Amino acid sequence: MSMPITPAVPQGIAASVDADLQHPSLATMLDVERDRMARLTARGIGMPIAGTLYWLAVAWLVREFPVGKAGTLSFIATGAVFPIGVVVNKWFGGDLFAKAERFGALGMLFNAMQFAFWPVVVLVYFVAAPWTWFTMAVLFGSHFLGYAWLYRSRAYAVLGGGMVLLPSLAAWWTRDPLVTTVPLLAAAIYAVSVAMLLHELRSAAR
Repeated sequence: MSMPITPAVPQGIAASVDADLQHPSLATMLDVERDRMARLTARGIGMPIAGTLYWLAVAWLVREFPVGKAGTLSFIATGAVFPIGVVVNKWFGGDLFAKAERFGALGMLFNAMQFAFWPVVVLVYFVAAPWTWFTMAVLFGSHFLGYAWLYRSRAYAVLGGGMVLLPSLAAWWTRDPLVTTVPLLAAAIYAVSVAMLLHELRSAAR
């Protein structure tokens, strides 16, 4: 039985492509586009602000209602996060739907990734409801790591990394889902990232 043969890329062409990818002008172009996207969207600051409000609301829900009802209400409340984020972002002069030549759809792709998290969140809700908010914090928080690269933002690195590490370390240390603690911890991490984003926006405006 013969094996399929994959045509080899000529060494000269491969070297040329590699040289093009490493060319300083390509890195400069990417940086310019990322800076432009950050400027057009105001670094998407509206979403972390909306996220802060969401987690504060969840912190209230888990104290006022049984776990099952609090989980259902928390799911419903997620529907308000994006509209609030869009409105707040406009107040800061940014457009979350802004398009750039090469990265126009990338931000929306990062957001769309969150839909892939929902089956996990719903499954946890049905089999281990107290762990619902831990799961939401870690999964939905982690998607902000992509914005750390897109906007070259330490604030989003803190947000994405903090939402993964801090709840995980707290749960590991206590061996508990920390139903009432995780929402407050998440709100604090979001609030810190918002403060950092405000500083980044002021620095970029100078």
